[in-house]
Parts: sequence; C-alpha cells; structure tokens
Amino acid sequence: MRFFIQFIVLLAVFFGPSGRQATRNVFRVSGIVQYPDGKPSAGAEVTGVTACEQEPFHLVQEAKTAADGSFNLQFVNSECNRIRLSASKIDELWLKTGTDVFYTKENGTAPIIEAPATGSPAEAVIRLGERGGLVQFRVWDKATEGFIWATVYLERLPVSGARFGSMSFATGRDGSADNLFLPEGEYQFSIRQYACNNAVYFAARSGHETFRVEVGQRVAREMSLDVRQIKTLPSYDNPHGKTCSLK
Repeated sequence: MRFFIQFIVLLAVFFGPSGRQATRNVFRVSGIVQYPDGKPSAGAEVTGVTACEQEPFHLVQEAKTAADGSFNLQFVNSECNRIRLSASKIDELWLKTGTDVFYTKENGTAPIIEAPATGSPAEAVIRLGERGGLVQFRVWDKATEGFIWATVYLERLPVSGARFGSMSFATGRDGSADNLFLPEGEYQFSIRQYACNNAVYFAARSGHETFRVEVGQRVAREMSLDVRQIKTLPSYDNPHGKTCSLK
C-alpha cells in the first residue's frame, strides 16, 4: 500500500493536476569566449548562474569552450531565465571575468542575458580581461617539522581608489597546499585555525606576513610557525584556551 501511494504521488508531480505531462522549462545559452584582442579562446572555463532576485536558490552550469571558443549551456527545470555568464582560463592564468573581492575593477565582461524557453538559444560573447598569478600555499609547523592543516585569513593591501574585501581558505587535512588564483598586487595573511594533536586550535594572535603576486607568476608560498608558541582562544577542542603541547 505504501508503495502504491508513493507511486500515485510521483505521477501527480510528474503529470500535474490535469493528468498531462508537466512542461519543463529549458533555457539554453550559447556563445563564444574571446581573448582581449578578439581571438577565440579554446579550453576556457565558462560558468552560468541564474540571476533572478526572488529565486530561492541559484542554478549553476559549467562548460569548457571548443577549439573555436564556442560553448553551450542548458538550464533544465529553472524558473529563472536571466543568466549571468563568466569565464576564466586558469592554465594560462586568465582571471575569472566579472567582480571579485580582490579586483580593482570589473575584469573583462560578465554579461547577464535572458534565455528564451523555446527556439534558438540566447547568444553571448564573453571577453577575458586580465591575467593573474597562481600561488600554492602551505603552512609549516616547526614543532612537528611538517606541513599542517590550517585556515588562513587573506587580505589585499590598500590601493588608492579601490576597496577590497577579504577571504579565508584552508590547506589540506594532510597539510597539502591550497591553490590561490589572484590578481597582481600585495597581500597579507595570518593564521586563524590550525591542527595540533588531532584537535583544532583557534589562534588569538599568530602574526602576519605579506607577499606579492605578479602577472604570470606560479610560486609556492609557505608560512612557518610553531604551534607551541601561538596564543589561543577557547574552543570546543581547547575549552581553556591553552597553547598546544606536544607532550
């Protein structure tokens, strides 16, 4: 009986109250990604995100451009036909188009288009803007003489006429590097959390370091610390806010 009821419910959802199959919205977008000089960019990563103000959540679709720079995206069962497009090409260090907390201005183009529910797909051109640098970031612990998991707080140093946000990122649980794809500029980072004795500690103060990203740069960056010397805050794993002891 339970199976029969569930089957009837599924039929009602699929066919709708009229007993006919429900119509699914399918919005299609196609286009081309270009370099700043107008030449097509093969192998670029394209992202489409629905962009209606009142939608409860945003749908995301991704594709890679063909040899002629073309791409195709399809949004199924979406109630929103406004699509924001962006593109990047990490292997050549072309930054994602649009806005970012560390950009001084909008990078390249990130058009919003309205895709039709029937007929030909909406057409769009996305133009790449600027290249950045790739930084592989790890945290080295002098006490254990190994790379550790840590969350890092990253800021971009002030630039006249620009306002920046900030971001946090984490290295791997095994201490492996996290890759940061950043625009050219000066940055400052500090440790917020770190692993010690299989527990998570919150840093009250760990100091900070700065580094510079150059266009086209691919570098490995390490922050060196000693977990036994970091002042900590109370946390679930460390309720009394004591510094980590390896004994």
